Amino acid sequence: MGSGRSVIIGDTGTSSERTARLPVHLLLTLAVGMAIVFLFAYFTRDTEAAVGFGYGMIATLVLAAACEVIVRRRFESVTRIGLVLILAFYVLGPAVAAIPILGLRSVTDFSAAYFEMSSALTTTGASIFWNVDDVPESIILWRSMLSGFGGLVCLVSALAILAPLSIGGFEVEHMIDRRAQTMTYAFLCASEGARTRGMEARVVWALRLLLVPYLVILLLCAFALAADGVRPFEAICLALGSISTTGFTPTASGVAGYRSVVTEVVLVLVMIPAAIGVSAHVDSMRDGLRSYRKNPELRYMIIAVFVVISILFLRHWVGAIETQSTDELRGAFAALWGSFFMAISFITTTGFESAAWDGATEWSGLKTPGVALLGLAIVGGGAASTAGGVKLIRAALLAKHSMGELRRLARPSSVQPIFSGGRAVTFDALSIVWVFVMLYAITVAACALALTATGLKFVDAFAGSVAAISNTGPLLQLITGEEGGYTAYSPGARFLLCGAMVVGRMETLAVVALCSVSAWRR
Repeated sequence: MGSGRSVIIGDTGTSSERTARLPVHLLLTLAVGMAIVFLFAYFTRDTEAAVGFGYGMIATLVLAAACEVIVRRRFESVTRIGLVLILAFYVLGPAVAAIPILGLRSVTDFSAAYFEMSSALTTTGASIFWNVDDVPESIILWRSMLSGFGGLVCLVSALAILAPLSIGGFEVEHMIDRRAQTMTYAFLCASEGARTRGMEARVVWALRLLLVPYLVILLLCAFALAADGVRPFEAICLALGSISTTGFTPTASGVAGYRSVVTEVVLVLVMIPAAIGVSAHVDSMRDGLRSYRKNPELRYMIIAVFVVISILFLRHWVGAIETQSTDELRGAFAALWGSFFMAISFITTTGFESAAWDGATEWSGLKTPGVALLGLAIVGGGAASTAGGVKLIRAALLAKHSMGELRRLARPSSVQPIFSGGRAVTFDALSIVWVFVMLYAITVAACALALTATGLKFVDAFAGSVAAISNTGPLLQLITGEEGGYTAYSPGARFLLCGAMVVGRMETLAVVALCSVSAWRR
């Protein structure tokens, strides 16, 4: 650890048998979640849901037992076993999670159940339930619990699996000013050392590090919402949807239906830390709150939100002048808060809608400017966070590099290094950023074309593709403005979107790493 070099390692030193038991632990966790929802359905006298979750719990326990038997046999891991386990979780996990709701009247077929569960575990927030008020509360609670669980898995896998492989946003951090030893994996695991730590030990370490703060923020959010008058059940669901940046709401009217600025302030205070990269929170445990001031992604988020708010607020103001609206001052404050909440909501890829957003639109007489929010969702939050998108660090480096190339047109021989957070950025980091952005654009285009083959219009296909890959499910309604959302999508289109959600959550670089031949060597 004192060599001054970034540690970029695989799963060296992993005990194959102990690593293979991670799926068993995940299945047992899902079974415990089903048991909680079973008790909730039983005490709320929802017999149909209670039976479904009871059978689902039994089936999951049987699967866990079968998996345990398989693990006891000879097991050989591949080089990228961590990525394989993440992929298996996002592909097979929704199928297991869908077992309890397959027989319920609210679920039409397997594609609908799988889509809803995949959306929850990948923290996307896309839903086939157009009118949530008609859906049993047991299903609402189950998908909210899955979204919270998916957010925690995302953070743990970022530290335990993606960081040592230098992907998932860490590939940029590992190549920024290497001599300064910034954000090395050895620093994250300095207590025991990265090279001697197996993958299961890293997972346990990351879980111990993140679980308590995650639950504390979740409970504080739920209590604050309940204190503002939100029903306890809805407060828990909203807290789970905000801390995981999923955007699921327990009512059809969403956050706007509560008509409370206090509720929206509480959600903002949860969405922002949830969308900041987990490395910033790890740094704060050593350096205190001043580490957030030095974090470049937080500054990039503030700049992006400020620019969008300025554009939207000025647009609203011009629209109000043209329509000669009265009571401009009160409407101006509504427009300002609505723009701020929506900017935070979409840059964190949550997708909550403010009650003041409609008021701001009425004040100006303008159509909702969804394109600006679309751009924020594509940019996304911090690297190694529950937010999706390209990520702030990559977008900022891409913008700085582009401006530098434009300046070089006037002075071709000039040498102008690029800095991020006061640290020099290597050429390798910029190259990776360009590769990622190209892969991201290609993936969006390929997914949109594949969706058009299922019979969707191009606008709907493009909106669905961006919403799935950026893990911002509510973005579809914002772009198209059509009722029905994902309910009208065919089973083939839903499965395609599920694949896009997984790619967006794992990120294209991780998928490319899985496709390499070396990843599958014994």
